[in-house]
Amino acid sequence: MNWDLYPLRRLAAMLAMLAVVVLTGCAHTPRIARPAEVHRLQQALVSLHPDVHEEEADRVAQAAYELPRALAEQYRVVRPALFHNFLVNTGHRERGLCYEWAEDMLAEFETFELQSLELRWGIARAETSREHNSLVVTARGQPFEQGIVLDAWRRGGWLVWAPVPLDRYPWVEGELYPAPVAVTQ
Repeated sequence: MNWDLYPLRRLAAMLAMLAVVVLTGCAHTPRIARPAEVHRLQQALVSLHPDVHEEEADRVAQAAYELPRALAEQYRVVRPALFHNFLVNTGHRERGLCYEWAEDMLAEFETFELQSLELRWGIARAETSREHNSLVVTARGQPFEQGIVLDAWRRGGWLVWAPVPLDRYPWVEGELYPAPVAVTQ
């Protein structure tokens, strides 16, 4: 293609390249959570069931805010989340898709050896271009639908949490360790 014949296309291509260069260098680190925010999550976890241990809920709540912040730095997150997905999918970032946030959070939370809380895998709009994955915490033995979604991807490392039925995503329980997606050529 002769770029001299298409000056607007050349300008658009240059602006697109400039945007990618600028935005891939603008990593975003979420602010530190306020104690009241952590306390609200801790109280929501405790209220899942009378048998939930308060100390365990506190540990999960603290980590649910701290870990995504650390992952955002590690992933060099750029907001919004969909743009970060674009960077991952085009090779400009190594990690940071929603299921990777959930996997990394799950790996950390599993070291807690939880007794009164369970970790579950939430999936919304499975096998569509709008699929979303996240962790869900329930009281031990409690139905998935009564759990709390812990979504670190949605706001690029700033935790979004909500009771499963009240969240904007139509969550269903998925496998805790999803099988890797086979890449076809």
